[in-house]
Amino acid sequence: MSKKAIISLSVVLLIIAVVLILFWTLFALSAVTVEFSSSVINLNLTQEEIVQAAKFRYGASVLFEGKRQYIKNLENAVSQNENFAYLRVVNIETVFPNKFVVHVAEREELYAFEKDGQTYFCDRDFRVLRSADGSYSSTEENAILLKNLQVSGQFKVGDFLYVQPSSLKKLHTAFLKNNRTYSEQIAKFKEIELALYKDEFEQDFVSLMLTTFQGQTFVIKNPDFALANKVQLLYAVEAALYSQKTDEQGNILNGEGQQIFVYQNEFGQFLPYDEASGKDKIPLTYSLLNSCQVVVDNLSLSEHVKRTEKDIYYCLQINE
Repeated sequence: MSKKAIISLSVVLLIIAVVLILFWTLFALSAVTVEFSSSVINLNLTQEEIVQAAKFRYGASVLFEGKRQYIKNLENAVSQNENFAYLRVVNIETVFPNKFVVHVAEREELYAFEKDGQTYFCDRDFRVLRSADGSYSSTEENAILLKNLQVSGQFKVGDFLYVQPSSLKKLHTAFLKNNRTYSEQIAKFKEIELALYKDEFEQDFVSLMLTTFQGQTFVIKNPDFALANKVQLLYAVEAALYSQKTDEQGNILNGEGQQIFVYQNEFGQFLPYDEASGKDKIPLTYSLLNSCQVVVDNLSLSEHVKRTEKDIYYCLQINE
């Protein structure tokens, strides 16, 4: 190699080295701040505690540094400080050239359940936020009581629970999709009771019985199928039946002032009247309505029949 080529190569390598040094210096993580995305009630942590628990690698390039480990570190910090159970990392934002902003929010107590003389409070992800001695009674301002929730094994504050049906973790999202906020959910529902049932093909499914503070009962059968659509139907039925006027005889009228009729099928369920059913039509009264549960279900599932999210219906069923 000629002397000229060696000099040219040396210059190129020197330029590359200088660029790399400047690159790593310019984009080296030098500062981390924390921003709260919501107001806090139970989250008793300082910005310094959050940053320290995340164990950020200062000096590492913000362009290539993975952020999942930092989120995991914050989740695991609950073993040292139970206040971290309430911490939810929304995201870690890169602010060029060399900063991170950790966006956090407080996990809200949405559900409560009782086990072995203790009450455990969870958020929508079923992370255990805290525990308390004794039984629990919900109000319109605190967590919804979950009855018959089966949680296997031992757990502690900060753990993410494995619950069945898995759709329970989607219930909050299903309500949000129907414009029902966290506050509206806890203000409306006093408790949710889980139960097992068999369909006409003897298949096992789970039902959710939601009881409101007004004493109304709604049942969502098989929440693993078309849950958001079933929640939407539930609210539509509530508006169509419970919010309507009555005539002098107590018969419920629709929005056009016409009487609403139902018929009773062979299973004892009351369905919207259809002349094709060949059944006698029954006037829907508040007396009948208040003696029933509103049940939202889907048409029977079978490997021989393909169902879609539109294959759902509602009926009224006498309270047991």
